[in-house]
Amino acid sequence: MGVQARRFAMLVVALSVLSVALVACQATALPGGGGGASGKPLTFSTPANVSPTPTFPAFTIGAWPSNYSPNNPDTITIYVICRVQDTTMQTPAKPPNPGVLVTIFVQGAINQTFTATTGPDGIATAQVAFSDPNPGVPVIVQVSAPYSGHTYVNQTFFTPGATFTPTPSVSPGTTPGITPSTGP
Repeated sequence: MGVQARRFAMLVVALSVLSVALVACQATALPGGGGGASGKPLTFSTPANVSPTPTFPAFTIGAWPSNYSPNNPDTITIYVICRVQDTTMQTPAKPPNPGVLVTIFVQGAINQTFTATTGPDGIATAQVAFSDPNPGVPVIVQVSAPYSGHTYVNQTFFTPGATFTPTPSVSPGTTPGITPSTGP
């Protein structure tokens, strides 16, 4: 880049900064804007009952299938894990006492509901046998569990027949791969 081009670029930048500064000086203060041309100091207030950082829930629930892309028809296992959290985040999560009742709702065309209870490890399982009439379409699985007067919910999914490939059919009188044209 030549010396003249550099000088011209610096001149353009300087004029841009100067024009922004002049426009800012000409701007009037917004009413209630606090500070600036009105002479009032800037003040920020935080509501008294609001935590600046959201608190972590006391209980969490998660779920996953044994196979995200099972065949169709097939049987899979839905795993649900429950954990009691230390809200101070000082210690790791622990399993709740065994026996937390978990509801597993498999939505979509399968439309099945299961219940299971957690073991000492905080995990509950359910075997889901299905024959989905819509292979290749994801199926949502919603899980919920009550704990200390609240119901906690989460979800996962699986896609039955995800590798399903439709087989083309040929009608009589047509040639595969050639599309008839109607012309201009």
